[in-house]
Amino acid sequence: MSFSSYFKEDFVIAKSAKQGSLGEYITDYSEDVDFKDFDFALIFINQGESLKNHFETLIMEKVSTLFPSGFEPRILNMGILVKGASVKDTEAAVADIAEELLTARVIPIIIGDRREITIAAYKAFEKTESVVNLTAIDNTLNIQNGADEGYMSTILQTQPNYLFNFSNIGYQTYLTDPKELSLADQLFFDAYRLGEIRGNILSTEPIVRGSEIVTISMDVVKSSDFTSNYSRQPNGIYAEEICQLMRFAALSEKSKVILITDINFESDSQVDALLIAEMLWCFFEGFYMRKTEMPHAKSTGFLKYRVALKEDEFHLIFYKSVKTDRWWMEVPVPPEFANKYRKHHLIPCNYDDYKVATEDDLPDRWWKAYKKML
Repeated sequence: MSFSSYFKEDFVIAKSAKQGSLGEYITDYSEDVDFKDFDFALIFINQGESLKNHFETLIMEKVSTLFPSGFEPRILNMGILVKGASVKDTEAAVADIAEELLTARVIPIIIGDRREITIAAYKAFEKTESVVNLTAIDNTLNIQNGADEGYMSTILQTQPNYLFNFSNIGYQTYLTDPKELSLADQLFFDAYRLGEIRGNILSTEPIVRGSEIVTISMDVVKSSDFTSNYSRQPNGIYAEEICQLMRFAALSEKSKVILITDINFESDSQVDALLIAEMLWCFFEGFYMRKTEMPHAKSTGFLKYRVALKEDEFHLIFYKSVKTDRWWMEVPVPPEFANKYRKHHLIPCNYDDYKVATEDDLPDRWWKAYKKML
């Protein structure tokens, strides 16, 4: 299917002339390209009124100047999406494009001005009736906000619903309605406050590893590290942390769609454009370092731990990869939901979850996953 009419024709970037830079690995979209020749497709979405395309161009120019380190990325620059007559039209177009890319095993990387475009990414999976996990790296939960509902409300109210789990990384308590936190808890979702991950960014790796959709609002980044957003905050995730989170997403074979949103495309900040470019570079590098790992009965390369709980009443099963030190734990799937939730039988975790089990307690991550399957 050709998507030429979906994108602006005047988006031309000046690729770096430096030999060996990423500019040599970027192909501009045309009707002749075959999606199967690429690993990533970059899509810009600006639903505002700006016609300059300046910041989008600046980001791509910065990307093209960076150098790959031991990898040769296959990058398709699809360009800037033509603004639809309505938000719904834009969402439908993005869902169609994402579905086609996913079918060709290409990762859509959507760079947009509003976090609500996450709905379109979810709809791409909805078309294939795939149950998915979604992780939002954001300073708010977006579940509800008084009369103004967040994008998660729209996803949750969609029927039939294919969302298994929603995780938030980096919310700030004073920006979050307590009712949202209460609702997230009732739905057995995961929410990690900024203070919980500060100084322990590695603890977020299992959260990101378990998600097909990872959406990053640049509002989550500390304003001194990124100024080209709409809601500048004195506190937030640091630039190097957001790059690390991108790398976690890239290392996970489950990650299928990446969104970077809440970017003010009216900006002319060279430094901010470079941060977006470095985030993309971290994703490219991490992708080519992926190791396909999923423990099962006949797996090799894993250590299996059986932990007895409640005086041997039942057992929890943990697996640890001897190659990467990554952990998983088994969650029993009720027989009637065996087909629907079979890929959620093993969920990513970490050593801390194992330690909780050895102290005769159920890890929160295990309990929430089990309750969602009932």
